[in-house]
Formats: sequence, structure tokens, C-alpha cells
Amino acid sequence: MADAPDREFAVFQRSEVRELTLSLFRNALRSQTNPDTGATFTEEEIAVATAKGTKRWVEADADDLVALIDQQRALWLADQVRVDRAGSSWLTEYHGRMWGEALLAPTGGSGEAAATATAGTVFVGSTTLPDPAATYATDPAGLRYQVLYNVTTGAGSTATVELAGIDTGTETNLAVGDVLTWANAPPGAQPTATVSTAFSGGTNTETSAEFAKRLAARIRRKPAAGNVSHFRSWTRESSNAVEDAFVYACALHAGSVIVSFTVKRQTTIGPAARIPSAGPLAAVRAYLIPPASPVVPAQAHVLVVPPVSQPSAVLLNLAMVKGRSSGWTDRSPWPTYSTTVSSVTNVTTQTSFRIHSDSALPTGVSAPSLMLWDVDTSSFESLNVTSVASFGGGEYTVTLSQAPTATVAVGDYVSPGTARRDQIASASEAYFDGLGPGEVIDLDTDTRASRAFRFTEPFEEWPQLAGSGIATALQDELGVALASADLISMSVTEPSLPSDPVVGPSLITLGELAVDALLRSQQSAVEAPHAQPTGAISGTWHARKSVGPPSRFAGMPEHRYSTSAPPHASRATGASGQHSGLGW
Repeated sequence: MADAPDREFAVFQRSEVRELTLSLFRNALRSQTNPDTGATFTEEEIAVATAKGTKRWVEADADDLVALIDQQRALWLADQVRVDRAGSSWLTEYHGRMWGEALLAPTGGSGEAAATATAGTVFVGSTTLPDPAATYATDPAGLRYQVLYNVTTGAGSTATVELAGIDTGTETNLAVGDVLTWANAPPGAQPTATVSTAFSGGTNTETSAEFAKRLAARIRRKPAAGNVSHFRSWTRESSNAVEDAFVYACALHAGSVIVSFTVKRQTTIGPAARIPSAGPLAAVRAYLIPPASPVVPAQAHVLVVPPVSQPSAVLLNLAMVKGRSSGWTDRSPWPTYSTTVSSVTNVTTQTSFRIHSDSALPTGVSAPSLMLWDVDTSSFESLNVTSVASFGGGEYTVTLSQAPTATVAVGDYVSPGTARRDQIASASEAYFDGLGPGEVIDLDTDTRASRAFRFTEPFEEWPQLAGSGIATALQDELGVALASADLISMSVTEPSLPSDPVVGPSLITLGELAVDALLRSQQSAVEAPHAQPTGAISGTWHARKSVGPPSRFAGMPEHRYSTSAPPHASRATGASGQHSGLGW
């Protein structure tokens, strides 16, 4: 949960109540007569009477301690009546009970597995978990997964089955290649199946932070009478796997509702981790779609569709120190700044392939440190390079001593090596995780636009558009290790409209990613006036990001709201000056 806002009132600090009490007592003495002398008290007498260790001072100090305790108690109580500050017990016992909400139960992960059997073998499925009649399997830890839908193997004897966890928790988010063993295999089936699509949607019990966020959303936009907020609330309470819901009222016709949602990433890796798998989809559909829905009336026309992943390829130039663990691995990193990405153009073997780069291999460098981007896991993998040789025409032959874990394929992005690779990858992925799906109709031309726009609106939560905010995200993650970050190109900045609303909205996700080294001698190339592309950024776009704070427009491409300089004003000169001695 985001940090709670500042408290709207302050309390006294230790000694302040004591000093206030003594001050009032001193003022009272100044108007009194000393019974021993018959004259008014002198300042010296007042000081002596209220000095540290005197009866009055001790009494005032005790009052100070009591007041401090009372104030802290009052402050704590004031926090508890606010959803964004309340402790776990108050959230559930007070706020939850008041709003009729409770912590959501854990969920099981779901995904696909490849099952081998003789032709005509039937794997019995059921969306009721557990169903004794359904086929189920166990993983090596003994956790159970049930087939959701009937599948009959064809002539090829291999079938793809969708399974969902009977057991729950993040440990049910299985990885590709994990082996499942059938507990009640149908006749003709092999005893095991192999996970072919990573399982997602497995969660533990809803956390207090998640519960507070869900309650706050309900309070801010109150659900009532089947309004869009009601559908959002229903979707979120239908399964703890749901991250958030997006509602499109009347996108088909009056009385229709299209609901799309994303799922919590949890332990699942890769760009599609937030796209709902079969299990969460089944749970939400059972909860929302009449006539079986326990909350939506039968006369409502409800469609629940997952967002469609729309990968965006990104090229960034980063200015970091060279030859150090805090920056680029090599003293002469390669590839360096370019307006085009360095990528694989030909694969001979997994240890020998060609890449194209517009930047020349530095003199004397024969085995640069390189990284390969793995789209499936949204991660960089360091390559064991033995040599890089020019093939001519900007082509370079890369030879490895060992094949990488990820399969090298034509089009894969290649970057210079850095120990910061995991931070760069996670920050980039987190940036795209902050985006929400787009619209399902054209809001500029469609007559339904007055009703059918996305709820929640993107200017409130979950922006739809991608852009130079990714550079800011990297700056925030790497801090002073990154002198500057420049977004050079991004293939998709605005989610496309579906051919039909029933297809579901598009969600921009992280596709290929490359980070080239921006050297000090190349800095002037990115300090030219900003190019202002129209639509998706498919060509060169120089967008220097400063070390300033993120904009409220983060996640939106700059050309959507600026015709000159972006809201993050360039501080290239300052950054260069601050880091001039770092060797980038």
C-alpha cells in the first residue's frame, strides 16, 4: 500500500507539557504575594520554586508523562479510524465489519499442462473446486490441481489441459517444465503431465495493505444499484487473485457490462503474469455472470473478458560508470548509443549467432560483456562470450563458450553487460505493471463513448499509455548510479482498440528490452530538441529524463501532452557536471 498521507494534527513532544505547566505556574506566582515577606514574588524566588527537582517541577514532569501517554493513545485511535492508517485488527474488526467486507481467502494458481494419452482419452474437468468426479494431479510437494474443462486427446495423443489449484498459495504458481503426476489418471493416459504455460493467480490470504486499498476504493467510489463501482467491487471480492477490475458500461448496448481484470503478479514471472489464467477467469465469471451469479440480477448482460497483452519493444540508453560493479561491466561497453537496437539477425547454433549493431566494436575489444533479453521471463541473461568478430555491414558474429538458458532467436535484443541487469529488468517490468488496459471503443467517434469509457478512468488510476516514464522509473531505481536515462524508441505507446468490444481491451506489456551504453562523448546526440512522434514510437525518439521527481503523467507518452519540452525538464548539464568524474 502506498504511504499514508501526513497526519492532520500534531501532538506535544516530551517536556513541552511540563514547560507549559511550569510557565503557567510562574505567571500565576507573579501576581501573588509571598506570605513570608509580604511582597510579590521576585523572579529569583519564582525560579527557585520551579527549578528542576522541586515539588512543582516533579509534579509538572509527571503530568507531562501522563499527557504524552494520553496523546499517543489519542493519536493511535485517530489512526485506527482511517482505512489508510488502521492496524490489522481494526481493519478487519472495525472497518471490515462496518462495510461488510472480510479478508479474501487464498487462491490456487492455474495454467496449462501438456498431457500424453492414447487417442480418445478423456480428461474430465469441472470448475467446481474440488470436484471428486474431475481428473486431478499433484506436484512434487503434494499440492493438488484439478482439470477445469473436459479435454479429449486426438490422434496426436497429446492434449493441452487447463488446471487450477485445489490447494492454494503462491507455491501453486508453477513454472514451465514442472512435472505433475495424475492422481486419478483416466485409462490410456501417461502418469505425468508437464506444465506448458506458467501457472498464475495463486495467492496467500489477502494482506492488510491489499484489504485497506480495496476498502479505500470502495469508500471513495461507492458501489450501489449495479453501478460501475459495484461491478468493480464484485470483481475484486470474487477472488483474491484479482489485482483490479476495469468496467465498460453499455459497450455493447444498454444494460450490458463488459468487465476485464488483471491478476496479482505474486511469484509469477514474465510479461503475461497479470493476464488472467483459466482459474481466476472461471471464478470471476461464476461470480458475475447470471443466472448463476450470487450478486448480479438475471436481466443483466455481463461479459467477463481478459485483457489482451500487447507487447512493446523498448530501447533505452543509459549513462553509467564504466568498468565497475555499479555500472557497465566493461571499460569500453558495447553496443553503445544508437538510434536503432542491436539484435540477433541469424542463428547458426545456440553458441554462434550474428547480431546487427550500428555502433562499431571498440578497438582492442574482442570479447565484450553482453546480455540477452529473455522476453518470456522479462529478464537479462549474461552471455559467456569468447569472441565477437565483424562480419561486415554492421553484422557481428558472436561466439559463446556455453549456450544460454534462454533460446537465442532472430530478433532477440542484445545489450552490454552490467551487474545492474536485475534492477534494470525489475524496474522496467514494474513500470509496465503500473499500466491498465485501454478502451474497447473509439471514444472520439463512437456514439457510445459517453457511457462506455473505461472505469476507473486512466487519469485517476492505472494509466493506459506508455512512454518516457520508464526512464524515470529506472532513475528512481538506480539512483546516483545512473547519470541519465534516455528513451530512444518504444514500439507501442497506446493500446490498440479491439476489433470488437467482446474481444477485450488491450494491455501494453513489456516485450523486448535493450539498454545501450550512453558515453559522455555521445551526450550531445541526445540533447537535441525532442522529436515529437505521432502515434506509436516506431522510429527514433530522444527523450532525456532528469533526476527530478516522477510526473503525475508518468505512464503517458510525452507527445500526448506536450508540444515542446516534456514535463520532466532536461537536466542533462547538471547530471553531466555531477558525474563528470565517474568515467561514463
